[in-house]
Amino acid sequence: MRRYFLGLAAALAAFIVLPVAAQSYPDRPVKIINPFPSGPTDIFARLLALKLQTGLGQPFVVEGHPGAGGLIGVTLAAKAPADGYTLLITSASTQVVQPAVRKSMPYDAEKDLIPIVATGPASSVIVVHPSLQVNTLQELIAYARAHPGKVSYSSSGLGTALHLAGELFASETGIQLLHVPYKTAAESMNGLLSGQVMMMFDSPTNSAPQVLGGKVRALAIMGPQRIGVLPDVPTTAELGMPALQFSNWLGLYAPAGTPPSIIQRITQVLKPAMHDADIKAHFDRSGMSYDTPFGEEFAAFSRAQRQVLADVVKKAGIPPID
Repeated sequence: MRRYFLGLAAALAAFIVLPVAAQSYPDRPVKIINPFPSGPTDIFARLLALKLQTGLGQPFVVEGHPGAGGLIGVTLAAKAPADGYTLLITSASTQVVQPAVRKSMPYDAEKDLIPIVATGPASSVIVVHPSLQVNTLQELIAYARAHPGKVSYSSSGLGTALHLAGELFASETGIQLLHVPYKTAAESMNGLLSGQVMMMFDSPTNSAPQVLGGKVRALAIMGPQRIGVLPDVPTTAELGMPALQFSNWLGLYAPAGTPPSIIQRITQVLKPAMHDADIKAHFDRSGMSYDTPFGEEFAAFSRAQRQVLADVVKKAGIPPID
């Protein structure tokens, strides 16, 4: 009997330790790895870092680790200790697009990372350099057909959302485009602004200031409805191409094995924060909805998107990336 009570006491002690440890989290700075350290991902990462720092009382430091279309940063986060002191901010590019277009992956997008929260999706914007003498989407398609392989577009790397949006556009319209990959979304936009490339399939956050400043021309929103930051730009659905839709989103993750109590602590801070005025203002600028899935809802959303995108890649005949 004494042995039974000793065993029970040990079990209860082990049970009590986890919540106490979680309550002390974090007791030192936390880093948030960002594989896209410029543009919309970086903006959102710093907004989340500020919310977490305010809510949990320790610095949350955003670290940029670009390269390989985001794979370097995500792999680093996936292999980090699962203690809550390394988090990841990334996009659909690394969690949905890359698994759909690559022969092999250095991490398992489903098993190696725990989804915490995602933004609502933001439809891509088709923008062109002013020197390209087209003013509508139909004119762009006609021009590209007349000059096969001559119209170049930039992206933030092979297998990223910006890349696949271009591949989808080419497949749906029956045209040939020249893909020019850069390391980041900011470099990709600089390539367009300088005239090194002629077009881009960009996020509203990155492209809207350039469109409103007259530096690039927006032809269409790749989604079912117009967005508030560019209200005069028609959708592909309005232009008679309802199948030509592409969106991206951003998400916060932790390495697999991170204690659920720590995930819960982070979630408790971010759930109300997603309704803060500055977060909503960022969503408005980005053309994102206020729908922010957490936990299993986020995981299920990602799984469904991966399947849809795999079907798109197969239908479009996009060759796998080595």
